[in-house]
Amino acid sequence: MTAEQRFTLHLPLAAQIAAGYANIPGVSLDDIRSVADAALHRASLAFDAEKGDFKPYAARAIRNALNDLHQKQARQTRLLVGEADLPQADAASTSPSHRLPDAGADVVLQIREAESRRALEQALAALPVRGRQILALLAQGCSYSEMGERLGVSKQAASKAAAKAMQTLREELARQGFHGLDTQGLLKTDPP
Repeated sequence: MTAEQRFTLHLPLAAQIAAGYANIPGVSLDDIRSVADAALHRASLAFDAEKGDFKPYAARAIRNALNDLHQKQARQTRLLVGEADLPQADAASTSPSHRLPDAGADVVLQIREAESRRALEQALAALPVRGRQILALLAQGCSYSEMGERLGVSKQAASKAAAKAMQTLREELARQGFHGLDTQGLLKTDPP
């Protein structure tokens, strides 16, 4: 059986799996089906008949592609929801230190915002260049796969590097006396 025949024969499988992912935020069912079909096509081209049955192999490839799409869209949705209240003048910046809420006319909030921004900038400056680069990619909504491609490392290495960068940032902020975020998205000074 050729790759094209395998692909055509298993299109109903791709449609069935895609239907189970219809809740991906910000993506139409047609786009979900397109991603599933593309994953099926890649699987049919890469399949080695000596290694087993095609159907489970294809199903896993389709689910992996749709899971990646779901994770990416969920990250982007969280970022968009978080950015909805941010000032638009700094919208081009992807630095996490520029992602704090606009305090408006309230002087106390303005002071707290400036303090949070300064502390975050100092904490980011204390990180190695690679750590700052990784956090910037996270702030842009990149998946670990995308980060790995941009940095020239595996998805797993990107995940470990991101976890290490976040831990280092948390430790640096804790050293400055900050522990997490409050309900307004500003750094908290109370004990953890």
